[in-house]
Amino acid sequence: MSQKESRADVIQRLKTANTSCKKTNELNRSNRSCAPIISCDKTNNSHAARTRRQERNGIMMFEDIAPQSNLGWFSLLCSISSTVLYNEIRLQRRLTCPPLVYCQRTPMTQKISHLLSSSNSGGRHSKESFLTRDIKPSLFIGTRGMMASMAAYLLHGISHDQHYSFREIMTMKDGATIAIDWLIPYPKYDSSLDLRLSEQQLEACTLYGPIELPIVMILHGINNDTGFGYMKSLMKSVADRGWIACGMNFRGCGGQKLSTPRGYNAAYTGDLRTVIQKIETRLKKNSSGCTPMFLVGNSLGANLITKYLGEEGFSGTLPQCIKGGVSLGNPLHIHSGNVKFPFNVLLGAGVKRTVLQSWKVFQDMSSCLHFGNAIRQVMLSKTISELDDAFAPYLIRNDTKYPFTTRVGYKDGEDYWRDASSNRYIQHVPVPLLILSAQDDFLVVNPALQSLSRCLENPNVLVVKTKCGGHLGWQEASTDGYGIGKSWANDATCDFIDAALRVSVDGKVYKAGGSIDLVESLYAAKHLQSKL
Repeated sequence: MSQKESRADVIQRLKTANTSCKKTNELNRSNRSCAPIISCDKTNNSHAARTRRQERNGIMMFEDIAPQSNLGWFSLLCSISSTVLYNEIRLQRRLTCPPLVYCQRTPMTQKISHLLSSSNSGGRHSKESFLTRDIKPSLFIGTRGMMASMAAYLLHGISHDQHYSFREIMTMKDGATIAIDWLIPYPKYDSSLDLRLSEQQLEACTLYGPIELPIVMILHGINNDTGFGYMKSLMKSVADRGWIACGMNFRGCGGQKLSTPRGYNAAYTGDLRTVIQKIETRLKKNSSGCTPMFLVGNSLGANLITKYLGEEGFSGTLPQCIKGGVSLGNPLHIHSGNVKFPFNVLLGAGVKRTVLQSWKVFQDMSSCLHFGNAIRQVMLSKTISELDDAFAPYLIRNDTKYPFTTRVGYKDGEDYWRDASSNRYIQHVPVPLLILSAQDDFLVVNPALQSLSRCLENPNVLVVKTKCGGHLGWQEASTDGYGIGKSWANDATCDFIDAALRVSVDGKVYKAGGSIDLVESLYAAKHLQSKL
């Protein structure tokens, strides 16, 4: 019996040992499967610990080298500021240089250059011409094209308190209204006994004539008006010279509501032509002619005045009162591919804002299904290129030859951009024309360079390119060399107008064919024909 029990115990122990062995093997397999996870956790923990140690070491090192007092922090701040200022001054010195001048050698351009180089110039630097003197940009603003452009647009400009200003509303042929902002210098009297003119008399003389002082009409850029800083500053510089500044706002700009569903664009010169014709009737006329008038344009306005002068010059219908023009930041060749991101989006957003402001006017055209679809496409467009392409069939335009009949619509955006490009008309400009642009102008530098040879085909054109200035910026350093002074373009514009006023061309329009100064034209003489 004992033997049988001992056998049963042995069998039971063997079964128990076998079961224990299986459980041990399963536990080992489970441990082996969890081993990598445990190892990864250990690796992550070690990496985190090493990172914390490095951070503690970095903090300890900073605490070791950081100033321990307010005086030490002040010294560190002064050292950093000095380094930044030193590099900025070096950049300013590298950018300080005279502009590049391109023109043909003709009696007229030589005489204008001589007058600009003489000491009779009335600008701030009267002893040296703006064509030859160094342009010293202001620190941090004028040394950077983007900052200079932003300052030109965002700064409020200079106050007009020293001159009398008022607004006139003109009605165009299609019923559109244009706001004209006048800035008139107060008369100077030789004696205290001289009869003084009141402000009402000055305004009446401007509105009804006769106007004796030279008039400088100034046009703004796209999505702007005469209230922007660069416009106010230029108008004051003109009035300081003793001339009348006339700031023309485009349709729907300057707080004047759009009265027709036809807004302004880069190709339509009909409004400018109508305004000039109305002002011409007020000018004082005598045996030697009439009161002179000059045109100055900024960006899109520069393209318009150049196109207007070329159209009138080609047809031989330019009013005798127009004696010259100045083109600032002119793109010359307008095409959607010339405007890159993000500026194409920003320009398109500005146009859509104008459409929203005049939404009631556009609703009057809601009965026209195609026009309503075009408005929806305009509001959904992302860039200025898509916007122009959608709006092109409904844009107002005019013929490029006399009598400059007003029409409506282009085939597409390409047709509109081709008609709007002023480089196709610049060869026919019959009066002195100054074209100013900067090499760091992010909007127009490339198309302006591509159109340089076309500009030089006209002996009446003077092209001036600066190394810095941005788009309509050109902020110079103040007299102490560190602050922000006035725009160099203001003095350049006024000096050129002053020289053109005093030059006598005997009514002669110079033909192309003079020698090119500094550069050679890429077009042969056979290409000097009209490209209209």
